Amino acid sequence: MVKKRNVRRLALVLVVLVMTTALGSATAAAAELSDYLWDRRPLLVFAPTDRDPRVGETLSRIEATRCDFVGRDMVLGLVVTEGNSTLDGQGISADESRRLRNQYAIGETAFGVLLIGKDGGEKLRVNEVPDLQAIYAVIDGMPMRSREMSTNPSRC
Repeated sequence: MVKKRNVRRLALVLVVLVMTTALGSATAAAAELSDYLWDRRPLLVFAPTDRDPRVGETLSRIEATRCDFVGRDMVLGLVVTEGNSTLDGQGISADESRRLRNQYAIGETAFGVLLIGKDGGEKLRVNEVPDLQAIYAVIDGMPMRSREMSTNPSRC
């Protein structure tokens, strides 16, 4: 009887350890916007759900201009109220999603697209499916991008 109780306690301790480790790893791997400061230009897409048709259209446009998108050191952030939010393919916690919505004053049911510069500042905001050529033109007009183009010409 004592042996069974000890085995159960050990099993419970192991389960708690595994769960704690798994949760800690997920938290450590979660992306944050500050991770991209001075390195990338996040394009944040805010939507009520990841199934919103405007999200699908935005993703299609990005895929159609993938070389231009990547060539400008851009990463995609999808911030949704319902569904999975991501930044550069990594999960964003629900707390981080709420923080971003609050920081940029985007309502839970609103659709919006924001271009964030490498300096962390908001460079462009639209409330519809974005015209990526217009976004690329904004980026190409930035002094930092001018320096990048002089040292690394586009391969597209």
